Amino acid sequence: MKTIKLFILIFMLSYLSGQAQINLVGASINAGTGQIDILKWKAFDSVSVTPYPTSFVGYYMASSLFDAYRSNYYLTGITPDSSALLSFNTVSNISSLHPFNSYSNISEIDMSTGNIYTLRSDSIGYISVNEYDISTGTDSLMGMISEPGLYGIVVDAIGFDANHGIIYYVGYDGSSAYCLFSIPVRNPVFSWAKKTLVTTASGNNFSSVNYDNVNNILYASNAEFDSANNYTGNRVVEIDCITGEVISRGLLYGFPYFLGGSSSFDQNSGSLLLVGFDTNFVERMIVFNTYTNTYETGYVPGSVSEIVCDNYSFAQSAYGTVSIDEKDPTEVSIFPNPATSKFTLKMNRSADKFSLKINNMNGRECFSGEIHHPETEISTEFLQKGVYFITLQNNKVLQTRKLIIQ
Repeated sequence: MKTIKLFILIFMLSYLSGQAQINLVGASINAGTGQIDILKWKAFDSVSVTPYPTSFVGYYMASSLFDAYRSNYYLTGITPDSSALLSFNTVSNISSLHPFNSYSNISEIDMSTGNIYTLRSDSIGYISVNEYDISTGTDSLMGMISEPGLYGIVVDAIGFDANHGIIYYVGYDGSSAYCLFSIPVRNPVFSWAKKTLVTTASGNNFSSVNYDNVNNILYASNAEFDSANNYTGNRVVEIDCITGEVISRGLLYGFPYFLGGSSSFDQNSGSLLLVGFDTNFVERMIVFNTYTNTYETGYVPGSVSEIVCDNYSFAQSAYGTVSIDEKDPTEVSIFPNPATSKFTLKMNRSADKFSLKINNMNGRECFSGEIHHPETEISTEFLQKGVYFITLQNNKVLQTRKLIIQ
């Protein structure tokens, strides 16, 4: 049996390298066909754009979502015959259509399950919360938020905490005060809470709400106005989910206009992505690094909107289990599990060498190395208590197992 000691690893992730490769997906009208193409590209690479035609002739504003659990880009749109939900898989580049009757531009997705959560305001004073399971086509009402006097909801103002299963929505309550609504969706009994926001200016307009599932932080874009209702600029802000305090992270200089419905968050690099228009009305991809509170401008193909970040690799590392070759007979077991000071990793056959990675619940890599033996004992003395994901990979197999350290 081979024994591996884990040492404390201090490493710099790609978000500190200046221009990390951030994979983006969006929708655009094809000038030749008049139909909608799905485009894939990298935020800092203008020659990386690849189009994929669809049967859509139009789509709804702020209706795009990325299912990082399945690597599917979702877009609600119109075919020549009806409306539907487009599903485009960014691994296979294959698209399909699904019936979807609960359209809303206030939707978010749980990257740990793939379930879609939608907020709708069909009557004054109420917001309904629905859960949609695309694998079964099941749409269910979870509960209602009652806010007497409330009329309508804010577009592009919802984020999802996949670590704890909480929807965060930033919008007005019945008294027209800006509030943070929190809705835990994994509890057996529906509940919700709100916290009035402690804002940074006399006038505020929040949008582009996104959740950082690595650091458990809620971010947003805030258009600020002075007491005379004059626009003073857009800030990237952090919203304290406990106190409601709005914390300025940085002012986006030189961008007086922004494209609605195209904000996203790259979990791997910790970047909030917004599409802005500079003073010459040139469209730019703003990549705001939340670790350094600085930003760079990247590339947006012409006429593209409904832009999302492809977080599939992060979701698989943090939450998923996948096998490249389902017919491969390699089986992996971990014992004891839960573990205390060490655990044993065992495969049912002597295979080629495997790369080994250990990631924590937030997707951070804690260890990487190689496995050359069918049974390997691994010390956990340098890992804190918690949940981890053990990933083994070679050119044939990719398998992930969950490990609990007590």
